[in-house]
Amino acid sequence: MDRHKDDRANYTALAGGLTGVITRFICQPLDVLKIRLQLQVEPISKRSEISKYRSVAQSVSCIYREEGLFAFWKGHNPAQVLSLVYGVAQFSFYERFNLVLRDLELFKGHDRARNFVCGACSGSFAALTIMPLDVIRTRVISQDPGKGYRNGFQAVSTIYRVEGVRGLYRGLGPALLQIAPLTGGQFMFYNMFGTLVKQIEHLPENASLPPTELFICGGFAGLCTKLLVYPLDLIKKRLQIQGFSQNRQTFGKHFVANHMLQCLYQVCRDEGLRGLYKGLNPSLLKAAFTTAFYFAIYDRLLLAFNKGFRRSD
Repeated sequence: MDRHKDDRANYTALAGGLTGVITRFICQPLDVLKIRLQLQVEPISKRSEISKYRSVAQSVSCIYREEGLFAFWKGHNPAQVLSLVYGVAQFSFYERFNLVLRDLELFKGHDRARNFVCGACSGSFAALTIMPLDVIRTRVISQDPGKGYRNGFQAVSTIYRVEGVRGLYRGLGPALLQIAPLTGGQFMFYNMFGTLVKQIEHLPENASLPPTELFICGGFAGLCTKLLVYPLDLIKKRLQIQGFSQNRQTFGKHFVANHMLQCLYQVCRDEGLRGLYKGLNPSLLKAAFTTAFYFAIYDRLLLAFNKGFRRSD
């Protein structure tokens, strides 16, 4: 019996990992676009004459013209490892923790609260695990063509040698502040929307939703949570490029801050409150598509693995 439980846990981890890899490849161009806009100090406005990127459409055209099609998959290798590790860590931790909390008297009859707590804890654990990969991905995406790091291995050794362990965990504060409500909210909203759809369609509580409904529920869950925590994501990205200015000479003014509060203050002072939402449009698209694909693919893979598991019994 214990072996069966372990096998099921392994299936959830495998499904989470595969889901992360597939979703990352599809949504990587939106991630590149989002990070480029987040890091730009100059206004993102069609009327601005000093800005490299002035709108989403112009940014796409500029990146393609200056760096080619493959620029939209810059940082893809560390991002893929990040997605794989994050997916395995998040979903396996979530499923195991959910089984523990399900039996606690405190959470009986409070499924949404339990889903939020499980999602928040699993997201925080996963964020700690993949933070160095996130720093590398951000820097590779934001570096000048022909400069910076050649690959992820060189990036790790260079950052560790020049900046120490702290360099590999730049932006950890806002990342942890962001990830708990982000992942907790995703699981909570996803299950809430799923329950609502089942009630509308008069489906039993334990029924599996069709792929279209899974996609829609996941998309709305991603949008709702991303709007709440977006400024923290921007602050995290700004902190991750500290000490990297020599490899970012063609992207305009370099942003300098020593910690999260200083970063937040300087963005609000120099760029206004709207500055905290730079890159929001591609980020919302990415959040919607990523979460939609994540949950839709994960549920389909888990269903397929479970069917295979039952046949093997």
